[in-house]
Amino acid sequence: MKAEIIAVGTEILLGQIVNTNAQYMAEVLADLGVDVYFQGVVGDNMARIQEALKIASERSDLVVCCGGLGPTEDDLTKDAVAEFTGAKLVIDKEAEAKIMQLFKDGSESLITANKRQANTIEGSHLLKNEVGLAVGFVHQYNATYYAVIPGPPREMAYMFEHELKPWLDQLLGERRKLYSKYLKFGGIGESAVEDRLKDLISSQGKVSLAPYAGIGEITVRLSVKANSAEEAEHDFAPTVQRIKQRLAEHLYSEQNESLEQTLSRHNLKDFGVLEVNTNAYLSHRLLSCDDEHDNVTLSVTKFAAPPLTEPMVNEQFMQFIEDHQLANAIGLFHCHDLPATQVASGRSAKRFYIALCIDGNISIIERELIGDRQAVHIRAAKTAIYLFLKHWL
Repeated sequence: MKAEIIAVGTEILLGQIVNTNAQYMAEVLADLGVDVYFQGVVGDNMARIQEALKIASERSDLVVCCGGLGPTEDDLTKDAVAEFTGAKLVIDKEAEAKIMQLFKDGSESLITANKRQANTIEGSHLLKNEVGLAVGFVHQYNATYYAVIPGPPREMAYMFEHELKPWLDQLLGERRKLYSKYLKFGGIGESAVEDRLKDLISSQGKVSLAPYAGIGEITVRLSVKANSAEEAEHDFAPTVQRIKQRLAEHLYSEQNESLEQTLSRHNLKDFGVLEVNTNAYLSHRLLSCDDEHDNVTLSVTKFAAPPLTEPMVNEQFMQFIEDHQLANAIGLFHCHDLPATQVASGRSAKRFYIALCIDGNISIIERELIGDRQAVHIRAAKTAIYLFLKHWL
């Protein structure tokens, strides 16, 4: 089954809200074995919504319309679907009773406006809303199914999970589902990963392969359609082995997790973090993955007048470890900025020292990183975690 997601709402087009619903729906549909080939956003305009429906109907078996189900005059999704398919809107009595009870003390105009949320298409499959007022529905017209669900994320997720997903599961019956596997790499750039895997990427067949770049870490996602998780793992195995042969020294996880999440699973004892002249990203990320504070014993962030030399870094880091009796620690020191004239690339850079203490053994590594301030500090923190992790993997 080929699916298309249409988000309805002018506020999305204007950038006032982020369309996180599409990400959730695409992931759930993929898990069901439904191929999402297109996603779109359309404003609260009857003609443009119907134009989007027409385009979608010509290329998709399932069109999921999300948003525009509220009580106001610009909530047009149900009206647009009904008019486009030549269907009749009717009131769902159960939803109507819920609205009447909630607004029993309200004005007649308020009640009338909110009753719009009880509209459904006559003869369609009703999608109940247990956490809100606007019901949804699935309506078949010609060879296409039109699923209409509310836009508020909580209502969308509940209806998708408890109403639409079971209906789709039954409709689809026995089928091959999409399974994905993730390989995570650090200490290497996206172009280098792609260069080492370019023959696998260009010749992919049953198992698809795609690298994705993040700041300081790279994800390689493998996907395959299979009848079970066991069958999928069997299909993944040859490709995974070939990737590991080429990138083994950079692999830090076979789960879809960040460097800091991987580190948090090691449950280190007597572990601390020292940051000097940074934006505290390293401490923030490590602490955010350590809710029970089982991992990070201590985090210290401070300022020191630049420039910092390697002997100064070594002295401060050793003092930090000694003062707090730490067996393991990461230190990240932003020493100073380098003007473009002093960098081979001709772009300004920032110099960092990364200090590592692993079972009492200390090492200092220098790095020069290019980019905007925020990206550079994130990359420095990720590099520090990766270098520390290499000793534990």
